[in-house]
Amino acid sequence: MELRQIRYFIQVVQLGSVSKAARALNMAQPALSRHIQSLEHGLGASLLIRTTRGVVPTEAGAKLAELGTSLIGLMDNIRQQVGTSPKSVSGHVTIGMPQSVSTMLAPGLIFECQRRYPEISLRITEGLSIFLEEWLSQGKIDLAVLTRSSEQGCGDHTPLMREPMVLIGAPDRMPADRKSISLGELSQFQFIVAAGFRRLIEPWTARLGIRLNYTMEVDSALVIKEVVSKGLAYSIVPYGFVCRDLVNGDLGYLPLSNPAITRNLVMAANPCTTAVAASNVVRQILLELVADLEGESPLSALTASAPP
Repeated sequence: MELRQIRYFIQVVQLGSVSKAARALNMAQPALSRHIQSLEHGLGASLLIRTTRGVVPTEAGAKLAELGTSLIGLMDNIRQQVGTSPKSVSGHVTIGMPQSVSTMLAPGLIFECQRRYPEISLRITEGLSIFLEEWLSQGKIDLAVLTRSSEQGCGDHTPLMREPMVLIGAPDRMPADRKSISLGELSQFQFIVAAGFRRLIEPWTARLGIRLNYTMEVDSALVIKEVVSKGLAYSIVPYGFVCRDLVNGDLGYLPLSNPAITRNLVMAANPCTTAVAASNVVRQILLELVADLEGESPLSALTASAPP
């Protein structure tokens, strides 16, 4: 049982709806439901009754909401009484991310920073990893999320997660009754691809003697998703790049196998930043978000078993 799960549960009770609470918390509804189920399993009690109008707490759920509210209030009071309140942390923090990562991480990071540290001014800028590293060394940004292929080491950077590459297509054009697709089977498809993703894939296809049919190369997330969703081509992208589109049913996907291709996400920091405290808390929030995402992803088992 974790304090954040209690916070999530209280939000569900207050709004009387799991879906409304998920939107308010800026998280996927299945992930919120899993947190509630984890609470019920840990406490050995049913906490919610589902009705046609939403959800209402059971007797145990009502008691948890009451005690949980008191516990959260006590924790906030401890923060105020002991040392500096987290809400007093202030400063300007600029974090850079590739476009293929920002759609997955930026919304949650903005929401949590505003909720927990309203005095922090957060700026998110997008760019390729090669430019982000340069901006970091020049002191133009404080933090950066960088991409690495599965064969690259992390160096002095903090590992965030290993992200699987997946085949995406229009939902009605995906191979039926399949849980994955091997790299050798991809030669039958026509692809639209971003240059960065192509560079990540080609060492594997070259090693296996596989030639893929790249009909278009476009460095635009919106264009790739639009072309693929209309059934004009397929693409190979990191899972996080399209996770929301998959949840919404706009795209279909299959994880790659034989081999499972992954890319590493790492975090780097500017050691000379002037907003040290603010930068540290943004970094911690990002680590928490990534931990949640890894737990939510239906590919988490595949990711864990992928080659380093």
